[in-house]
Amino acid sequence: MRIVIDMQGVQSGSRYRGIGRYTLSFTQGIIKANTNHEIILVLSSLFPDSIDWIRSIFHDTLPQQNIRVWTSPSPVGFLDENNFWRRQSAELLREAYLLSLYPDVVLISTLFEGTDENIVTSVAKFTNKLKIAVIVYDLIPFLNRESYLGNPQVERWYMEKLAYLKKADAWLAISESSKQEAIEHAQIPADRICNISTAADEKLLLLNFTPSEIIETQNKIGVTRPFVMYCSASDPRKNHLRLIAAYSALPKHIRDTHQLVFVGGMPHDHIEAFKKYATKVGLSENELVISGYLDDKSIYALYHSCKCFVFPSWHEGFGLPVLEAMSCGAPVIGSNCSSIPEVIENPEALFDPFSESAISEKICQVLIDDDFRQRLICHGLRQSKKFSWEIISKRALSTLERLFVVPQNNVGSPPRNKYSGNKIVDELIDAISNLLIAPSAHSDLTEVAKAIDASIWDDSRPMKLFVDISELVQRDSKTGIQRVVRSIVNALLVLELKDYTVEFVYATTVSSYRKAGNYISNLKGEMIAAEDDQIIVPRAGDIFLGLDLQIAIIPAQALFFEKIKRLGVSV
Repeated sequence: MRIVIDMQGVQSGSRYRGIGRYTLSFTQGIIKANTNHEIILVLSSLFPDSIDWIRSIFHDTLPQQNIRVWTSPSPVGFLDENNFWRRQSAELLREAYLLSLYPDVVLISTLFEGTDENIVTSVAKFTNKLKIAVIVYDLIPFLNRESYLGNPQVERWYMEKLAYLKKADAWLAISESSKQEAIEHAQIPADRICNISTAADEKLLLLNFTPSEIIETQNKIGVTRPFVMYCSASDPRKNHLRLIAAYSALPKHIRDTHQLVFVGGMPHDHIEAFKKYATKVGLSENELVISGYLDDKSIYALYHSCKCFVFPSWHEGFGLPVLEAMSCGAPVIGSNCSSIPEVIENPEALFDPFSESAISEKICQVLIDDDFRQRLICHGLRQSKKFSWEIISKRALSTLERLFVVPQNNVGSPPRNKYSGNKIVDELIDAISNLLIAPSAHSDLTEVAKAIDASIWDDSRPMKLFVDISELVQRDSKTGIQRVVRSIVNALLVLELKDYTVEFVYATTVSSYRKAGNYISNLKGEMIAAEDDQIIVPRAGDIFLGLDLQIAIIPAQALFFEKIKRLGVSV
């Protein structure tokens, strides 16, 4: 089975949030657990810096030609109405590109993206020939519309993505709670959705901290006493104000000897609102500490050293900080809503998140009852071991195999070459031509045409070994090195390679790499027109061999080499 994974969740702003971390760990787990499937990762060209980073992460676990890049027009953010035609065209192009890879299943790591970023997601907009599986994190905005979908444009964006979600063929939920939400509120068929769960980053769990490192981290953010920790985002469902009020209701002697610490990058206006509310309910200035952005290592140092970790959110897709904190040996308490009970799985650690007194009583119990605190720690360490990326990856692969099984020897399944690259391009151009709105500028047409040309090829084109003979083409000095180069060129001219065709190329300091048609014809005693020295178009899986080094040309072509390496060309 050929499994294509859309990796945009690791490229956008989500890269640094839970979705990005989930996508990366999930994909690494899938590749590690895989034994008999072909895995292809698909990246967008609109985030070039992330491409090099992602390639480096999978350098030792996946062939570089299995990391593909498609080219998109831009900008395509949903909220800017000027992007409408480009976005529609990009959605069609992305699906056409995926079809050109002939996948048995396409796994979309994150569908609800692209309000103001250049992320492109859709399902069955261009074709229904793709089998689509989507990771379901939650339906929080849909179920809390007043808080999240008050902006009509944002609501249109979300409802469009929700409609795409319903068109998928299979769904992988990150918790049982998210699975049930999808079944109940998005009418997802129960037999085609599986709870695969989630896990903490295994590399971070291996971190060890010296007492001095922990003290240094605490001092950095202003922690001076034993502390109650909260870590996550700052939107309303996270329940910060009730937590602050609940903390303020603790007995004075407990407050005098502890601090409440909010960890995570929060908007400045949210931070100011929390501080203002803390003052209103009677907390002194140093009782509430708000860290601002911290790296993962610092967050884990705080997990290891907090006296209590509290998670009062009343709606979560999973609640990863809860699992992380338990894995680090923190005594964890949390709300009895949505997915949090299935993560904690300990009734005595739960409270009603809508009751300030219930939150306060549970925090107080952890801080003053040593036996209770120790029970929470022991339970959390045992419970956290139930969540691993190995288990998740095997569960996901098993689900995909069950739902998208390819008959042995492909008997009864459509041949992968049913749709040639040229046929896909023809259908794509027709689909773009039939869009109900016209492009705002002629340059949009040009940009989309270039993106199509860069993304989709005729699949009959073989892989190519580009051989750089720039020095030989421009001046044959007949040195010892160049005699060797000419000998290799003559050998390659008659050598039959199994998987590649050889193409000799050259560049100058001011023009890109071209076919060395004239030079090779003269070498063979033939004649060829100069216009046959066409600019080359490398693609994923090709190899570029610098045979005849030209010391001035290589630096001049640095951007070319960066570009083709990002495409998946081995240089």
